[in-house]
Amino acid sequence: MYTQQLVFIAAVLTTPLPSSANCMYGTSLFPRAEGAAVEVSNFGYVGLQGPLNWAALAAENSACATSKAQSPINIDSTIQLAAEAPKVVIPDVEAAEFENLGTTVEVIVNGTTTLGGEDFSLKQFHFHTPSEHRVAEEYFPLEIHMVHEAADGSGAMAVIALTFQLSEDGKTTTELLTAVTENLAKIAAPGTLTETGPLKFAEVINHVQTTPLFQYTGSLTTPPCAEGLTFLVTKKPLPLSVKTYNEIKAVVKFNSRYTQNSLGQGNLISVGATSLASAGDAPAGNGTVAPGNVTGIAKPKPSGGAATATGAKATATSKSATATGDAEVKVEGEHHCILGSCREVAKAKRFRLRK
Repeated sequence: MYTQQLVFIAAVLTTPLPSSANCMYGTSLFPRAEGAAVEVSNFGYVGLQGPLNWAALAAENSACATSKAQSPINIDSTIQLAAEAPKVVIPDVEAAEFENLGTTVEVIVNGTTTLGGEDFSLKQFHFHTPSEHRVAEEYFPLEIHMVHEAADGSGAMAVIALTFQLSEDGKTTTELLTAVTENLAKIAAPGTLTETGPLKFAEVINHVQTTPLFQYTGSLTTPPCAEGLTFLVTKKPLPLSVKTYNEIKAVVKFNSRYTQNSLGQGNLISVGATSLASAGDAPAGNGTVAPGNVTGIAKPKPSGGAATATGAKATATSKSATATGDAEVKVEGEHHCILGSCREVAKAKRFRLRK
């Protein structure tokens, strides 16, 4: 039965969550001691370390597979624009700590964003390639998350998500990106750190305060996928040069969580697990064949010179499958002859060989 083979991803495990790389890293929730080595994340974006299995990596990650308010999302007509522009203050700096967390590269900076009369303290910003959010299903080559924590100590989180689009001339880019990536090659390996060049934030601040912002309440896009995070996503992207994009992509690699379900709808992992369990319990029929179990397939009755399958399975390795009125066609490998399908399989094989 399929259900015996399922690993329910939302199961609660006992492994503690390390203070490793995620959207909260660098805040008071998961601080890194001054002078301490950069701790590389225990999650990733490939295989069993990837988003489909995050909930199984630690008990604290259960929301990744159960929460109905997960980010990122496809921003459609149901997502409203922010009622007012935030007030953003980020002092320019001569250099900032720049580190490779294994799942992203992160810059440690300070600043203040006032949203709805509440102050949020900027703790860090990091990179995602390609973008995690999509706008009307369109994705962007780069997205930067500027992570804030409520100044009142309540633990509330807010993220300004900056989207970037490749410039038409391929050369125009946002000044901040040029300065940030000045020493990017020095942190190509996970767990390394360096400093950025001088950072000037005027261009980014002006953009955030003048372009429309989509606002919604979602979650962290990395483990532990905690809910209640306010996202402000720029409607208009900033420019990105091809050179800068390629440099960032070469180090950051792919680090975008798949698009989540619409807010309030079932968590896609939970929905998928339930669907898979139901499919496993259902008997094969109506053309559905359970893998590894073909003995229940009815033999097709020969019609004229049509190919006849002896038993439910016909093995054609180094043998010949005969199609009606055709010469013998060699078909390597194994295929199932169901309701006279041998001929179509042979045709498909010939087509693939010609390709």
